[in-house]
Amino acid sequence: MVNPLGFGGGTIGSPFVDTPTAFSTVQTAWETGVRLFDTAPWYGVGRSERRLGMALGDMNVPREDFAVNTKIGKTLNPEPIRDESNKTYCVDGSVRTPRDSRTGFRVEFDYTATGFQTQHRESRQRLGLSSVDTLTIHDIDYGYHTTEQLEDVFQQLDPSGGDGVSYLEEIKQRGQIKALGAGCNLESRNALSWETSAHEDLIDRLVETVPLDFLIVAGGYTLLENRALRRILPLCDKLGMGVIAATPFAGGWLVDPKHASTYMYGPASEQILEKTLRMESICNQYNIPLPAVALQFQLCHPAVVAVIPGVKHPDEVRTNQELANIDIPSQLWTDLKDEALIDSSAPTPN
Repeated sequence: MVNPLGFGGGTIGSPFVDTPTAFSTVQTAWETGVRLFDTAPWYGVGRSERRLGMALGDMNVPREDFAVNTKIGKTLNPEPIRDESNKTYCVDGSVRTPRDSRTGFRVEFDYTATGFQTQHRESRQRLGLSSVDTLTIHDIDYGYHTTEQLEDVFQQLDPSGGDGVSYLEEIKQRGQIKALGAGCNLESRNALSWETSAHEDLIDRLVETVPLDFLIVAGGYTLLENRALRRILPLCDKLGMGVIAATPFAGGWLVDPKHASTYMYGPASEQILEKTLRMESICNQYNIPLPAVALQFQLCHPAVVAVIPGVKHPDEVRTNQELANIDIPSQLWTDLKDEALIDSSAPTPN
């Protein structure tokens, strides 16, 4: 049986995680049976891809025994001398195109065929691999783009504009990738677009534009947030698209809510705190760790083919494997639904 737990490589891209620890984390993941490794140029502005590729290379494991997914949509441009005119901002004021101070590379959004070709090639070079198994279109949402910028993104994808889709179709037909996906995020940066149907409408448009095989759903389907059940997961089911579930712990919040600093990369609301504490109280009645319930909640959905928790230390890898195998009483799930803490339609073991 294929291990449903994959490796979320975002956190090993952090400059606050040293390289030996990052390597050891990848090795421990392999030893525990992980075979799907997710990364992106965005993670650490290239650092995650470099570290993941070197770690896998040092282990000298057969290439056919593991799968790598990386992202497209963002190019890393060398900027030896800092140029603040290249810095742009998201709607919430956070930096949209950061520059890594250690390497001097700056992020630039580009969804054209030329951009995709460059990104695909440079990702493989950073990874030290001649091919990746899957590519995921990264961050087409209202967190990173205004409405006007999103129109430009779709023009870059369109044959009459940047022709990005044609490049993706071509490399898939040639067998250079096995599948094509897109990210679908709910986080503090774009939360308002989920208050209405805006983000779901955007995903509908993306699916109509690009022949996608899967979605990576991050934040929209967690123990605390079930909004992907409204339209996103039914859409995947209707079209036969797989789902890779990310951020099972809501950006680390559900691992230890009493000490976590953020929820989905932003401040936690009083409502989220109160809901989390109620969930934790039910889990404590059965002596079951809250993170085990969070992880297994994602694994229960039939559309979910893999879950990719972000990990930054070998101990976290081992802990996730243990959490995935804890026997959770069916009554616990019933209690969560009876208390309206999770959607009554959410698939659970009982």
